[in-house]
Amino acid sequence: MKHYQTLIIGGGPGGYEAAIRLNQYGLECAVIEQERIGGICLNLGCIPTKALVRSSELWHDISQAPSFGLDARLDILDYQKVFSRKNEVVEKLVSGVEFLFNKRKIPVLKARAVTLEQQKGRFVVSLENAEPVSGEYVIIATGSVPKELPGIKIDEQDILSSTGILKLDRLPSSLAVVGGGVVGCEFASIFASFGVEVHLIEFLPGLVSTEDEEVAKRLQMFLKKSGIRVRTGTGVNGVSKDGENLVLKLTDGTEMAVEKVLLSVGRIPAFSLICSFDLIKTASGALEINQYMLTNVPNLYAIGDVTGRLQLAHTASQQGLRAAEHIRCQVKSEPFVRKPLIYENIPRCIFTDPEVGSCGLSEQQASEQYGAVKIGKFPFTANGKALAGGNVNGFVKVIAAGKELNLVGMHIIGPNAAELIAQGSILINLKVSAQAANEVVFAHPTLSEAIMEALEDLHGLSIHKM
Repeated sequence: MKHYQTLIIGGGPGGYEAAIRLNQYGLECAVIEQERIGGICLNLGCIPTKALVRSSELWHDISQAPSFGLDARLDILDYQKVFSRKNEVVEKLVSGVEFLFNKRKIPVLKARAVTLEQQKGRFVVSLENAEPVSGEYVIIATGSVPKELPGIKIDEQDILSSTGILKLDRLPSSLAVVGGGVVGCEFASIFASFGVEVHLIEFLPGLVSTEDEEVAKRLQMFLKKSGIRVRTGTGVNGVSKDGENLVLKLTDGTEMAVEKVLLSVGRIPAFSLICSFDLIKTASGALEINQYMLTNVPNLYAIGDVTGRLQLAHTASQQGLRAAEHIRCQVKSEPFVRKPLIYENIPRCIFTDPEVGSCGLSEQQASEQYGAVKIGKFPFTANGKALAGGNVNGFVKVIAAGKELNLVGMHIIGPNAAELIAQGSILINLKVSAQAANEVVFAHPTLSEAIMEALEDLHGLSIHKM
């Protein structure tokens, strides 16, 4: 039986970055992954969707060209080429990660992990159609799988998950997106921009319920304005086939006929391989971990979606790097000095049109935690760079609380929000006060000046706010 110092089960962003970091530390490891390195994110999630987002942005920009004084008469969308480019982007990035593994000589065991056991002080992982392997340390990074609704099963032909919809090589005439969370809103925005008739159905009273309420309401307004038919407070009781169409029976008693259905009602942790490992504590269907990413079993770590924390690729990556560092500290008998990861201060992004970026607490959360809070806001309609670029939808909102008026939340809806929120992440994670933040000089003309003016608005001193 081949033995490794560390075994990593799962080669997604958390798993593969943990492997590279362990290798950088000079520690031996191997990754168990039945598919290609990169996991859902690189192969079937974050990266391919962003390739589609970019195509949809260009298509939208071309339609707006006359308002910029440009005579653009391109009116044919070749989705086959859009689809092919998406695959090319994925292939280039995944091949790059595979090259890193080959260069560093990190073994990738191409098999499915079946069971995890402890034998004589070691972890033993049995593999499907391969010899078992053992490790002194194990990192579980098995990710998550799409949820289904009672009576509605994903078949990836008519009823699609986020994986299945990325494999469509032609645009459907109509699409019902069931679930108005991040994934549902992103795909609704992408396909609507390509001219597909999109229906967005959400059981809760509003979309993206995890976001600041004011931002969520504004996003819903913009999506409706783009032509997406949004129905909130509505569930789906069932889906049936009627010729070429799918008929959705809704909880309000109405029916809807579409060509395809995207089921995007969340994801659940995937760790069926360790169900026989009775000693591992779970909570709400996820593996419990401490600040070191350790489960209650010594030397057994868990990272990423399987932990039930913030289901984002960069969350998994950060958890993986911390797990790798804790393993190094154990091997070297050194103290682990990094501060605990504050999950609410991890930036969150939604790649809709317009984009959403957020970090820290929402206004409601901040009020519940601190009592009185101060809010600063600034609209992109008064930002020079946004006006010049022709994209003025949205605003920046900052939240400060406590005696020192420390920044505890930033929420952006508008152009390049996913890039701009990094500035909020830095300020919030460093516990910068509103006063100290106002000492920062922002370049002109930039979109980031909207952040500066929102910070100034905390004191009622924004120059350009009406």
